Amino acid sequence: MATRFGCAAWVLLCASSALAQGRGTVELDAEPSRVNRVQPIAVPDPTYEPESAKPASNFDLGPPKGKTDTGTFTFGGAIRARYDWRFNDVGLGGQRKASEHFDFDTLSLKAAYDSDTIFGAAQYRFYGGSSIYGPRNGYRGYPGEVSFPMWAYVGYKLTKEDSITVGLNQAPFGLTPYFGTSFIETLGFAMGLEEVYNFGVKYSHVEPDLNYQIGYYPGANPNAIGLSLDSARYSTNIVRADSYVPFGSNNAEQNMFIGRAEYFFLKNELASFAVGASIWHSDLYNFDTRQTGTKQLEGVHVLGTYGPWGFKGIYVRQDIDSKNPLRNDLISIGGFDFSNNMATHGNFVSAEVTYKVADPIGPFTVVPYAGYSAYFKDKASFQTSERFILGGAWTLTADPNLIVYTEAVIGRNDPYVGAGQFVNGLAQGGDNRWKSRFIMNIGYYF
Repeated sequence: MATRFGCAAWVLLCASSALAQGRGTVELDAEPSRVNRVQPIAVPDPTYEPESAKPASNFDLGPPKGKTDTGTFTFGGAIRARYDWRFNDVGLGGQRKASEHFDFDTLSLKAAYDSDTIFGAAQYRFYGGSSIYGPRNGYRGYPGEVSFPMWAYVGYKLTKEDSITVGLNQAPFGLTPYFGTSFIETLGFAMGLEEVYNFGVKYSHVEPDLNYQIGYYPGANPNAIGLSLDSARYSTNIVRADSYVPFGSNNAEQNMFIGRAEYFFLKNELASFAVGASIWHSDLYNFDTRQTGTKQLEGVHVLGTYGPWGFKGIYVRQDIDSKNPLRNDLISIGGFDFSNNMATHGNFVSAEVTYKVADPIGPFTVVPYAGYSAYFKDKASFQTSERFILGGAWTLTADPNLIVYTEAVIGRNDPYVGAGQFVNGLAQGGDNRWKSRFIMNIGYYF
């Protein structure tokens, strides 16, 4: 690993940038349990409008598609580029500077099948060939050098409201599918709370006012293609740390029991309001001590809309017993081919406000948003991690498949913002100073 990470400061910045390659827009798949689709959606999905004759259960992913007597096949994907203005970058010698980068970001390919009873979908993502995955960080610098599946599952619709999903699917925890609207997502994604995909089975019940899901996941999102020891994966998971992580741990999450429930007290054309709760319990196997610890999460969330306004908020309590040989106040997590440390005990909060501008601004339909998320750690010497986001989602009115995200991100001890924050930002903290960056992501979803 030493040849890969010749400059420590550069690694810390590039790793934080790599993990900031978020999901982009809301991407519909075939799974009926992506429950937020039944709410008023602020950001248009990159899909074609279904024909009026289609039944409500036929989820349209957009062309190209092939209909059969029993169901519908759909194939598509996305290609994205990104402009990244880093105000707290470092040079080869470790000197502080600002830097600008315009790079290839992501290529994703997906396929889905849907019928009255059977459904399934898969998405695979390719990264590389950018300033993040470049020679200075040990990569050869070509697209596809880092790649991994995002989801891959099949399912069966038991009734109009009930379904079973098996495979690599989203764990039912908190606000689904996302805690907010932003491209970079909240600190919850960096912690492995938000938008987590694991291998397992999930039961879902979805009504207009009430929905609940419960799942059992024997193992986490798999390590795929990259240079890291165990972190070439989309979701942030508990992993075996790379050699550059101080006090890095070697754990695997197993036997995850995860569930959530959500109830809409109000839902009409003008307004909606819902309250939900979630729980997550799992085993953590430590490869060094050969002991099994535990992970416990409890969460409550709210979401609502009023006319063009939208709000989401969530609180999560985290308690992890890692059974590490040296330190149990932190644990190593990883994703997007990089690993880092996180405090094992603390409280996470996130809140976001959105507003859908009624009239187009030039050729775009615009949804501005402002969000705050933080991880308050129990240990007194560990600094709080915080993130503010002020951004907008710009959807091309003439072709909703083209979506541009612009975001100003300000963070303190945030692993995604500023050099020197990545490895320990979510654990002891970085330098406890506010840092900032500007991101523009341009994506075409086909």
